[in-house]
Amino acid sequence: MDKLSELVGKAKAIVAGDPDRTSMWWAYVALEYAIMDLKLRYNLEGEVAPEKLAKKAIDIIEARSMLARIDLSSDRKKLLYDLRSCRDVVKALVASYDRRSTMS
Repeated sequence: MDKLSELVGKAKAIVAGDPDRTSMWWAYVALEYAIMDLKLRYNLEGEVAPEKLAKKAIDIIEARSMLARIDLSSDRKKLLYDLRSCRDVVKALVASYDRRSTMS
């Protein structure tokens, strides 16, 4: 779990600051890598993904809150579900940066 905690820690550190689009992309990559590590290490490949969030405004505060609630010692399936949810929120934030940059 050392690699997993390192990756989640990187994502938390990025989101805790004042991230720009590139930083948010790196947080997304760290979470995606953590998910892949968890799935491959514990053979969780076939687990069901979390429900997609409704189309609502997602902000950095929500991402910080979700990342802060991740418990690395929890059940592997729950951890996988939580990581996927966080990844989806960060991905939505990266996409919102893209939309803002094309509007200006």
